[in-house]
Amino acid sequence: MSGVAVALETSARAASVAVRSGERSIEIALEPDRAHAGDLLPAIDRAVRELGRSPREIGLVLVGTGPGSYTGLRVGIATALGIARGTAAQLRGVPSGETLAFGELVPGEESAVVLDARAGELYFALFRRTASEVEILRAPCVLRPEELVPALPGGGPIFGDRAALEVAAVSPAVLERFRPGVVPRAAALLALGAARVERLGPESPESIRPLYLRPFAVRARRR
Repeated sequence: MSGVAVALETSARAASVAVRSGERSIEIALEPDRAHAGDLLPAIDRAVRELGRSPREIGLVLVGTGPGSYTGLRVGIATALGIARGTAAQLRGVPSGETLAFGELVPGEESAVVLDARAGELYFALFRRTASEVEILRAPCVLRPEELVPALPGGGPIFGDRAALEVAAVSPAVLERFRPGVVPRAAALLALGAARVERLGPESPESIRPLYLRPFAVRARRR
């Protein structure tokens, strides 16, 4: 692909964007304590121009679809759709757990992702890294804390929220497998997503939706 490829991964508070032009690429980590709605486009514009290209040359937009932060996913996907619409770029969404596994594992390695789903529940998924892809061993789902231990594999790293593991009362040996501070990165999304577009083609804008796993519950304010 001769154009510019852009990736937005906003499922975690530590969001990031990545831009590639030819053999050169740039990844920018966004400030975790800031609202990303106003940061994404300036960061992408800066990275595109640092590569000597123009935003009009964007030909591929990749975006993480979660699960993760409700607000972060909505902002990231809305921004990706806007860029694709404005530049007529190809578009593809990639579940964030798959991006995490692709970026952090070596081929043949397996990992679990455990996140706080709130309301006393957990998000869980299980992946295996292959040479150029990610195999889904268990698709993202919602579990009760007592269901987590039987679902975990016997080995391999665990990513996500340590607090979620502690709520599930896992053993100290399981806690030792947890890797803190690891989140899906835009650079890994760029590599995995671009390869999927080459193999599977782009997706329609209508198919790019956040992976929430369950309906979003709006809490009424107390008067």
